Order: sequence, then structure tokens, then C-alpha cells
Amino acid sequence: MTAEEPVRSRLRLSGAKDRVVLVVSLGILSAVSPLATDMYLASMPHLADFFGTTASAVQLTLTAYMVGMAVGQFLLGPISDVLGRHRLMVAGNVLFLLTSVAIVLAPTIGVVIALRVVQGVSGAAGVVIARAVVSDIATGRQAAKLFSVLATIASLAPVVAPVLGGVIATVAPWQAVFWALAGFGLLMLACTVLVVPETLPRARRHRGGIGVVVGNSWAVLSKPAFMAHALTFALTFGALFSYISASSFVVQNVLGFSPLAYSAVFAINAGGAILGTLVNTRLVDRFAPADILRAAVVVSCGVNLAGLAVVVAGTTSWPTLVHLFLNQACLGFIMGNAVALAQSRVPGRAGAGSAVIGLLQFLMGGLVSPLTGLAGQHTAVPMVVLMAVCSTLALGVALVGRRLTR
Repeated sequence: MTAEEPVRSRLRLSGAKDRVVLVVSLGILSAVSPLATDMYLASMPHLADFFGTTASAVQLTLTAYMVGMAVGQFLLGPISDVLGRHRLMVAGNVLFLLTSVAIVLAPTIGVVIALRVVQGVSGAAGVVIARAVVSDIATGRQAAKLFSVLATIASLAPVVAPVLGGVIATVAPWQAVFWALAGFGLLMLACTVLVVPETLPRARRHRGGIGVVVGNSWAVLSKPAFMAHALTFALTFGALFSYISASSFVVQNVLGFSPLAYSAVFAINAGGAILGTLVNTRLVDRFAPADILRAAVVVSCGVNLAGLAVVVAGTTSWPTLVHLFLNQACLGFIMGNAVALAQSRVPGRAGAGSAVIGLLQFLMGGLVSPLTGLAGQHTAVPMVVLMAVCSTLALGVALVGRRLTR
């Protein structure tokens, strides 16, 4: 028995309390992305003033992080299938912490942009490997439930991050945001070192070098049933990010809410996603995750098409707010089940599967983000069009996935 195998044995024998602590720790690791993006949005003007640069240059720091997150997930997931989960996660957490401190000390906006790429890559370790760990320790309905719990915990970040970021931007310079991210990096490192064990023993790892890593990724990409569920997840995320990218302009400029009221609307909508995931964890004990996923995608598509019709008809305000809340609630029934079903199609390649899911997710987010602003800051049409298109495509690939699964 290797040194890692007793750890896995203890994990299997641990009680419900220990598993809750583990899943909470994995949820904290999964929450890094919204914290690293949403928390410093309010401080962007301060960055522009500090470095004497343009708003577009500062916005590149957001793009740089998303690129790093996408590339990092695609590389680190398959690598974890070869090297194991724990050490790679620790290294990523350490690098995230150090990069956050380095951004505070950066002399130019160009250096900040470069460091944000590195921060995205290092942050990806927690996100992609956390999903792989769940796939290591659970399958079927249990995996769907754990992925939903993971999503619930991670969903708290979009509620906390904008509010915390607004407070920081009001009372402190922009550097305080990245000191806070350094503190979060320390928390992630503590969770990894003290709670998350190695869940992939040497006997189950893939042997070889870069060829094996590339081969694992290709093997995952060539699985139609996996890709159908992964694309369902990514397209649903595209609908979500269409809302996130445009929400501040739509809620404030179009619907006429104050910045404080916008923060409340954003938090309430995120609460809808949390409520959905909590209900989903109960439903998976009674219904098949595939059936729940299909029903939720149908409802999401209907909600977003109705939301499009409302905006095109010229009716906004409360109907639009109801539309946005219901769309968020549907996410709670889609995200965890889609990931669980996708991962179940690539047994033995949990890291590579998680990597492809993450890559598709952030590519979709990066694609829709600039499109939401094409018509300016005073219309909701691009947002609702993109939400409707993404959810309709998600429904199509979900139905294809159902046929492939059969």
C-alpha cells in the first residue's frame, strides 16, 4: 500500500461530517473565479487613474484572467490525471497567493495584465481539480448531489464579491482588493493542505509524459455523449455570463435602479441559483439526474424566450427582473447535473474531463461578454437575445445527449 492509499481509505471510511468539511473546502476552491473577477470591478476606475491608462487597458486585466483560467483548466486537469491531485493543487494555491501580492507591487498596467494571466492559470488548479476530486470519490446520483452542493457554495461568491468589492472601492485603494485575494489564496492553501487528501492513488494514474496528457484530452473531446453534456453546461454558462456582463448597465441604465439597488438585485438573483441547487440536491434522490437536467433546460429555454419577448415588446422593469431571477434559479438544476453526467462518460479521465468542461465554460463566457455591449449601455436587447440563443442551443445539445446516452 502506498503512502497515498491510506489517505484514500480514511476518506472512504470517514463520516458525513468529514465529507461535509471536504465538500465545503472544495467549494471554497471553486469560488476563486467569481471572487477574482467580480470583487475588483468597482475598483477598475481607480486602476486607470493610478496607472494613468485607459479604461480598455484596465478591462484587459479581466480578459487576461479569463484567458489564464481557461488555459489553466485545460492543461492542469489532464496533468492531474498523470501527477495526482494534491501536489498540483497546493502548487496552484501558492502561486495564486504570490501572484496576488505581486499585482499589488506591479509598476505598470502591462505587468498587471501579465500577472493576471498567471493568476488565472494558478486559480484554475483549484477549480478544475476540485471537480476531478468529486469524480474520484463519488459516482451517479451521489456525484450529482455533490456537484450541486459544490455549485451552491461557489454560488455564494457572486453574492459576496460585488458587495465586498464595492465597500473596498469606497474606503480603500485598489490594492486592497488584491490583498484580499491574497488572503483568499491563503485560505485555499489551508483547505488544500489541511482538508483535501490525495484522491487519485498512483495505481490509478495514467503513465507517461506530455503525449499522455494530450491523448487524455483528445479521448475526452472525442466522446459525443460527454461533449453533449459539457456543451449543455457551457451554453448555460453562456446565458449566465450574458446576464453578468450586461446586468450593471441593464439594471441601472435601462431599468433605472441605483447602484445599491443593483447590488441587491444581483444578490437576490444569485440567491435564486442557490435555492435551485439546494432543491436539486433533494430531487436527485428521487429522480434521475438526466431527467432533472432535461426538464430544467426546457424551462430555462422557455423563460429566456419569454424574457426576450418582454423586452422586444417594450415592457421592462419587474417582468425583466422576474425573468432574470427565474433564469438564475434554473441554473441550480442544470450545472451540477450536467457536470456529473459529463464526467460519468469519461471514467478514469476525471481531470481531463473537468479540464474540457472548464475550457468550454470560459471560452463561452469570453465569447458572449463583448457581444452584450454591441448596442450600447442603454438597451437590454443584446443581453436577452444572447440568453435566449444560448439556452435554446443548450436545449438542443441536451436532447442530443439524451439520444446518445440511450
